[in-house]
Amino acid sequence: MRRDAMHQYINSLPDPNYATLRVLVLHLHRVSLQSGLNKMDIRNLGIVFGPTVLGGGNVQDAGWQTKVMETILHHTYEIFDPDE
Repeated sequence: MRRDAMHQYINSLPDPNYATLRVLVLHLHRVSLQSGLNKMDIRNLGIVFGPTVLGGGNVQDAGWQTKVMETILHHTYEIFDPDE
C-alpha cells in the first residue's frame, strides 16, 4: 500500500522533478548494491537522504522521511522504469 501511494505521488510530479528524483534514486539504488564495501545499505541511505530529498528542517519529520526514502529505494524498479 505504501509503495502504491509513493508510485502514484511520484508519477504526479512535474516532469523535471520526476526526472531528477529518478536519476537520484537509481544512483542510490546502485550505491546500495555495493553496501558490503561502502556500508551504505538502504536503511543508511534513507537516514542520510530522506530528510534532504523530502525537505524540511523539522527534526520530528526525519523518521517518516527516512521511511519514505527506504520505501522508494526498496521498490526502485517498481516505481521507476530503469530504461526511460
